[in-house]
Parts: sequence; C-alpha cells; structure tokens
Amino acid sequence: MHERLRIVVMTRLAHDTQSREEIIAPILTTNLSIARHEYRKGTTADVLMQEILSGDKAKTRLESLEACKPSLVQQFETRQTMLMEKVERLRNEYIDLHEKWLVHCATLDEQAKPSETEAVQPSGRTTRRTANLTDTVRSDLEMEQIIASLGNDDATDPNHLSQRNLAVIPDMISVTRGQVDYAFDDTNHLVTDPHEYYAPRTGIDDWTEEEKTILCDKFAAHPKQFGIIADYLPNKTQAQCYQTTKCNSVPAADAI
Repeated sequence: MHERLRIVVMTRLAHDTQSREEIIAPILTTNLSIARHEYRKGTTADVLMQEILSGDKAKTRLESLEACKPSLVQQFETRQTMLMEKVERLRNEYIDLHEKWLVHCATLDEQAKPSETEAVQPSGRTTRRTANLTDTVRSDLEMEQIIASLGNDDATDPNHLSQRNLAVIPDMISVTRGQVDYAFDDTNHLVTDPHEYYAPRTGIDDWTEEEKTILCDKFAAHPKQFGIIADYLPNKTQAQCYQTTKCNSVPAADAI
C-alpha cells in the first residue's frame, strides 16, 4: 500500500503543469483574507470608555442587569429574613437558658442553707431535771460519732470550705500619671556578699586553721602517706590532702 501511494504521488508530480507557487498562493491569500482584522490606531481611554458606556453593547448590558435585578433583590430579602429569624431564635434560646440558670442558682442557694438540727430526745424515764435537755451524750461512742460527724461536715460544707479557701485579693493599683508609684520589694534569696556567695567551693581552698595544723603535723609524721593523713581529717579525702600539699606551702612538701 505504501509503495502504491508513492507511485501515485510521483506520477502526479511528474505530469502536473502547475508550479509550487501557483498551488500555494491562492490558499495563502484566502487564509489571510479570513484572518484579517481591523486595528484602530490612536484610540484613547476616554473614547474607549464612551464606547463601552454607550451604544448597542451598553444597552444590551443594561437590559441584562435589569433582568437580573428582581432575582438579586429577592435573594437579599430572603437572606435578611433568615438572618432576622436566626437572631430571634437565638434570643429566645438565651432567655430560656437564663431562666433555667436562675432556677438552678435558686436551688443551689436553697440547698446551701443550714438545715435545722433535730433535737436529740433523751431515752428512758423523763424527770424534771432531764425534761428540758435536748443535746445529751449518753456514751463515749456517741461522743466520738458526734465529733467525727462534725469533722465530716466541715470537710463537705461549701460555706465552711469557701471561708477557709477564700483568697485575699489586694486593691488594684491605678496608673494616673503614666507610671506605677509602687514597687514590689522582694528580699527572698537576697545575696548581700556576692564574692563570698559565688566563691569556689572546691574542697582545696576550704581548709580551716585546725585542719591545716593537723595536715602539717601528720605529714611530718607520715611523709607521702596521704591515706593515713586523710584518716585524721574526716572531711577531707586522700586526693584533697595531696593537692593541698602540692599547691600550698606545707613544711617538707618540697621533698615530694
């Protein structure tokens, strides 16, 4: 098939009387005439705006806007109606919740009121001496139960707990001149002598005069035997004794 098509094309090219330019020129001219546009030169912004705001195009645009206007007005009215209904619904819901909250607060206040204690009626025979007694403890067990109940009441009574845990809130400081006239003076962890407070505590420098005397005496008695010397100094180790002997002028230390 490919060979036959090639033969046909070659035969047509061999017997064609028209040249390449004669075949292409009419087609190119037709394409240029179809794609031809008219370009305006020297058009200003004012002229362009005048053409947009007047003429048939502007009239068509205004007609389309007038046609859409009723639907837009209806949409805005529907939205405003829904918004007003939502506001009214939320207002009624808030009023209902507020009324329920007031009822709940009244119930809590009623429960917080101290209840009247029932009088303990004495058992047994009533005489003129015991007829007017209302709070009577008949045994040690009953006394312990009453004391335990009092402690339990103090631990669960909201009024008692609120009084015990009540916070003391100081008065607010009013800034009237652009600055606060008061300052908080905190003396917690105050360092009065920074040189002494931040001095190194290495164990070598912290030697008392008594420890130095013992070190010199024991070093003279036991030269270079720092383990034995450290036994006489409870607060010093063998390494500290050696370092102190090397770094300080201890008698007979030059022999080390």
